[in-house]
Amino acid sequence: MSRLSDIEIRKLQIIEATMDVLNDQGFCALKIRDVARQAGVSAGLVCHYYDTKQGLLLAAIRHAVTSYGEQLDLIAAQDTPPRDKVLSLVHMALAPEQSNKRLSSVWLTLYCLAGSDADYHQELLRYQQRNLDVVRSAIAPLYSDEEGGHIARMIVALIDGVWLQHATRVEPVDLTAAQNLVTTLTEQALSAHR
Repeated sequence: MSRLSDIEIRKLQIIEATMDVLNDQGFCALKIRDVARQAGVSAGLVCHYYDTKQGLLLAAIRHAVTSYGEQLDLIAAQDTPPRDKVLSLVHMALAPEQSNKRLSSVWLTLYCLAGSDADYHQELLRYQQRNLDVVRSAIAPLYSDEEGGHIARMIVALIDGVWLQHATRVEPVDLTAAQNLVTTLTEQALSAHR
């Protein structure tokens, strides 16, 4: 594993600060100077790396999407039966570390801005497609392309729906109960279409 350069470390520090400020203030109130203060750097350095507030938000979103994708890759690489692989994805996607308030603020920003900006929309599509690809690939040995695609879209929609309910409610969803529910529904979908 290669060591991060000082620039990469500083950029990650700024991204982490962006996530903190986004969590505390929301994306409308987010200011580069607040991110710089949180990161312990100058606003000029933040602008040097990311140009604008949009560039900074996109970098934080891309960081979250990429980190999530890396976890998907680990699941995709498992040498496990299709059912187990899909259930691993469900558990990972609905794990507390994926649904914490700080990370959820990044994902909610993505969902909100994707409707009005092509760059954010592209990141949302990248995330959604990667999720769908992993599920489809996992269940491909069991179903035709059409049937597998239908089941994969349903499973991904269940995950996103439960996560969105958790992220937007005043009283968060019980993630253990949610994991169990989505697991049960996923198992039913997999067994019903055999």
